[in-house]
Amino acid sequence: MARLPRIDVSGALYHVIARGNQRRVIFRDAPDYRRYLDLLRQYQDRHKFTLYAYVLLPNHLHLLLSPTRVPLSKTMQGLQQSYTRHFNRRYRLVGHCFQGRYRAILCDSDAYLLELVRYLHLNPVRARLTRTVDRYRWSSHRLYLAGRDARGVAVETVLGQLSPTRDRAVMAYRSFILEGLPADHRDDLYEVIGQRILGAERFAERMEREARHSPPKLPVDVSLEAITREVARILGTPEASMRGQGRSRPAALARAVVTYLAREEAGLSLRTLARFLGRDDATLSLAVQRLEARLAVDSHLAAKVSHLRRALRRRSRRKVRKQIIKA
Repeated sequence: MARLPRIDVSGALYHVIARGNQRRVIFRDAPDYRRYLDLLRQYQDRHKFTLYAYVLLPNHLHLLLSPTRVPLSKTMQGLQQSYTRHFNRRYRLVGHCFQGRYRAILCDSDAYLLELVRYLHLNPVRARLTRTVDRYRWSSHRLYLAGRDARGVAVETVLGQLSPTRDRAVMAYRSFILEGLPADHRDDLYEVIGQRILGAERFAERMEREARHSPPKLPVDVSLEAITREVARILGTPEASMRGQGRSRPAALARAVVTYLAREEAGLSLRTLARFLGRDDATLSLAVQRLEARLAVDSHLAAKVSHLRRALRRRSRRKVRKQIIKA
């Protein structure tokens, strides 16, 4: 039977599960775990989703998050592809790192948020990767014990359901975790309605109704030429150097920014951009990957790219208004 389309509801709670291709190991050592977490934070900064909990295990991972500005599908596509590039490059492999498409269960946060946080954090114990949950490094559990939002995880939002006082909330959280230790795999947390929703029938009906009535998130209506001109203006790099064979650092940076914005904002393919800029797909893909890493540490460049995003969106809105007036 064909899989039903995902339900995309902004602000809803999703339990995301992604497994290694053919259940193979996707995190071989500490640098692999750290790289995925770095990418997770980069995409959170860019797409502005709320992250409630995570756990990374050798051959699969769980995320508990709520998308806001950007659909979950786009976030996960970028995140998984970025990590696959890291994994394949590091181990000199080709092909898929993850098994098919990830699973995303839309959950009733009122009924399941706390239970899901506990379920994620106890995964390493159930998998016999550690004897005590406190000793496992690759989950958000330790952040909860600190009692404060950190590393992009909305700890305080969840702990607030246990107590308005931080110390009492942490104590209650620890007791809540320990109470769940005797439990085995929670099949009930996967018993979903229509293969997609964890919650009561009324909740499922409301989510499906909201998804139908939500306006589609469309890419900005702006041409590649306009993106190139805007990047040239902000970065001070001649347009001709971006589309030529020059290898100067300013031209390479400008090409990477054009590619990054055209993919993220206008939804253009890498092949289309490679033809336009006179480069091959692999070169542009590597350039964007380096740019993403730089944006995480270079606040000055990140501010310029954010300015370019806003300028392109304004240009797109003006174009749409003109089309409406002409019609």
